[in-house]
Amino acid sequence: VVAVHPQAQQAISAWAPELAYGTGHLGVLTSTAAYRHGEEWLDDLVSAVEGNVALLGRLLAERLPEIAFATPQASYLAWLDCRRLGPGADPAAAFRENGRVALSAGPDFGSPGAGYARLNLACSPDLLAEAVTRMAAGAQPPA
Repeated sequence: VVAVHPQAQQAISAWAPELAYGTGHLGVLTSTAAYRHGEEWLDDLVSAVEGNVALLGRLLAERLPEIAFATPQASYLAWLDCRRLGPGADPAAAFRENGRVALSAGPDFGSPGAGYARLNLACSPDLLAEAVTRMAAGAQPPA
């Protein structure tokens, strides 16, 4: 879905459906622009994700040392090994219910994902810190 100016939307709606909903003219134009002019943006993005990887490592060491994770390679997704924390096969469900944090459930990716959750690092450092704070609060038994 592309959000465009109403006049552009009117022009796009006149195209054949396969041009509006597939990799077509707009996809070629945006890909070309990204390859020609996107290097600075990409460098900033990679730097921000790398910063969040380091921040996640520090936050987990401080607040949830039972959770282990390996630095992602070529990804903005962190696999959290929650097996020592003890929330069961689907720690994402426990974090969602107890800490109000939505992570991807490890078991959704197959049986080797039991005890794992996946966290998206493509966010602001403040949002990442809030997520880990909520996870830590949700990992504590209710009073």
